Amino acid sequence: MNNLLYIFEEVCELITTKGLDHNERENDEDKFIWSFAKNGSSLHVNTVSQSRYVLYATEKDYNLIHKRAEDKGLGITLKESKKDVIELLVSQYEEVSSKAILFIRNGNKGLLANPDEKKLSHVIYFFTNENLEFILDCLAENELYSEKIRQEKIYAEKLKASEELKALATAQTKLMKSQKYGRSRLSAPASEGSSVKNIKSTAYGVASATIFTKTASAGSNTAASELTDEEIKNVIPEGCLVSHKKYGKGTVKAILEGKIDVLFEDSVEKVFAAQVCINNKLLTVI
Repeated sequence: MNNLLYIFEEVCELITTKGLDHNERENDEDKFIWSFAKNGSSLHVNTVSQSRYVLYATEKDYNLIHKRAEDKGLGITLKESKKDVIELLVSQYEEVSSKAILFIRNGNKGLLANPDEKKLSHVIYFFTNENLEFILDCLAENELYSEKIRQEKIYAEKLKASEELKALATAQTKLMKSQKYGRSRLSAPASEGSSVKNIKSTAYGVASATIFTKTASAGSNTAASELTDEEIKNVIPEGCLVSHKKYGKGTVKAILEGKIDVLFEDSVEKVFAAQVCINNKLLTVI
């Protein structure tokens, strides 16, 4: 027997340092099994009485480990179907503490930890601590077993989404500046029954109502006053859902320089004069 192999407690500590999960199995009387996930691969470590490690592997894990082992020149596939022949071959490799990794596809039902299982595992034998490290590193590639990998993937997706939003905001700002949305703002004297004029950009098909006045009381010549962006956001916040009689439902993307930028469900983007929308209730917050 190879006394240099790790005992079960040492293997558990090694697995934990690699960030791999542990699935507690009910009614598990064998204290030398690490199950990586429900219906996942399981590692059998009875090195007190044997000089080998055994992995009962899922199809995904078997294929990955087999490929990695062949790339390193370590993989040997045993195709014998008789239990006694396979056990003899395994014992021969075990006696010399072979650096090889033995692969038995679907194993031999008599070799499995639970021969009554409907879904047969594949069996992988290995005989050195170095190969144990190798196997665990392969399993760590399976995010099903690693909370660390899952969290890293979630973080990467959030970071990518954040960068895309920043890029979109930058492009939107450049577009608005290039079109000089504020250049057509005019101030007109208010009078009873004053109307709203709409100016449309033919280059981008952006509807922008840029000239407006507040209706003054009869006989008053008070000049119209414009709402600030903060005042607009108090009525129609950025990011809220709105409804327009003509264009349907949409999302407020930005409020800048008295304009409301709305992206509608059919991917049509429109820019409206905020005060006109508020005074005439053209946009309704949902």
